[in-house]
Amino acid sequence: MKDKKLTLEIEKGVDEKNSRVGVSVNVDVSDAEGSTLSGSVLLVEKCNSYEILHKEVSQIKDQLDLLLEKSRRLFEAEVGEEEGQGVNEDMSVNEIWDVLSMIKDPEVLLVKFNSMSRLKRLEVADYVLSHCNVFSGPASIFSMRYNIEEGILE
Repeated sequence: MKDKKLTLEIEKGVDEKNSRVGVSVNVDVSDAEGSTLSGSVLLVEKCNSYEILHKEVSQIKDQLDLLLEKSRRLFEAEVGEEEGQGVNEDMSVNEIWDVLSMIKDPEVLLVKFNSMSRLKRLEVADYVLSHCNVFSGPASIFSMRYNIEEGILE
């Protein structure tokens, strides 16, 4: 993985009292044809005090911690799937729903459901929406997050 370099962006004030500081990251963006653009993106708007900068950086750290926790749960779910707790598209729709409905984390449910083929997603959705209690439990979460036009959970 390429190192992500964070940079302190310093904007000096006229009389040294109006200085502002932000944080940027260098990025490379490639298109489908292999062309690459390089530049930097401001992660933290330029702030006029250390306290504000500290607060903004802390919020980003908190969000990164949440993303790490979410990804940990997703990876743990994949390990569980490797141990035989996963969804196999050869299973019947009610068997698939039995497995999916045991997933406690809605984000993991979303990933598992959306990773199935479109046809199987439509079959499972039809089963859940017509045979399960969509007013409570996992079917309720499913019914609230199901996008009928796209055939995915959002």
